Amino acid sequence: MEYNIEFQNSTFSDLTKYYSNPCNAQTNSFLKFLQIDLLGPVFHHSKFVKKVFSVVWIISLFGILKLVRFDRAKPNCLAILLNAFEKSDVVYVGGWAFRVPELVEKHRVEIQKKYTLKSSYFEGNALVDKTKKLKDEGYKLIGVHLRRGDYKTWKKGAYYYDDEIYKKQMESISGQLKQQGIEKVLFILFSNESIDFQQSANLFTSKEKWYIDHYIMSLSDYLIGPPSTFTLWASIIGNAKLFYLFNKDEKITI
Repeated sequence: MEYNIEFQNSTFSDLTKYYSNPCNAQTNSFLKFLQIDLLGPVFHHSKFVKKVFSVVWIISLFGILKLVRFDRAKPNCLAILLNAFEKSDVVYVGGWAFRVPELVEKHRVEIQKKYTLKSSYFEGNALVDKTKKLKDEGYKLIGVHLRRGDYKTWKKGAYYYDDEIYKKQMESISGQLKQQGIEKVLFILFSNESIDFQQSANLFTSKEKWYIDHYIMSLSDYLIGPPSTFTLWASIIGNAKLFYLFNKDEKITI
């Protein structure tokens, strides 16, 4: 966007049907083809195999496209990328550090448009309609992400919290908002595991598909949960203030 170069997000090629325009429908099949690792099922932990035996690497040898391994840690990474576009009309860019936070903020509106969930997936959804109705009635919406599943073992369970931790955080946030004169507070709980919270007029648990959960998160005023790109992306797509729980005693100040 910054240099007026058309781009397609190949990592979203399997999710194109859900979002407005992450990658062009005409190029979607080609993007999926480029991502094939020929020996991936056998050597799925080998970075060398992924690089040398990937379809995109083999095609790049024939000059059909240019392959760039982007790494923001390298001082000349941008020059290398722009130089690649001078040599080829098609450049395939990969790399975990392929990100520029300040430009995400600068082009945030355009990014939100590209990755907005298509209306056909949420129109008529009861939970979405209920959430929007309560927001229109003046409720502050707090999305609570109880990330479980893989978090039980990831980083030795550092971000795997029990229900009591989340209950204390919700009580604290509710109290802080009341001090600001905000009485209408609505909590919606999201999790990748079954959770058991007593439902009430201002607290209920979503049992929707992941994309509905993500969309409702993006409607929130506040989002809390352990460090996770799922909530991070929802806060970018919407305008929710995101608070991460880096430990069980984290103090959230609204």
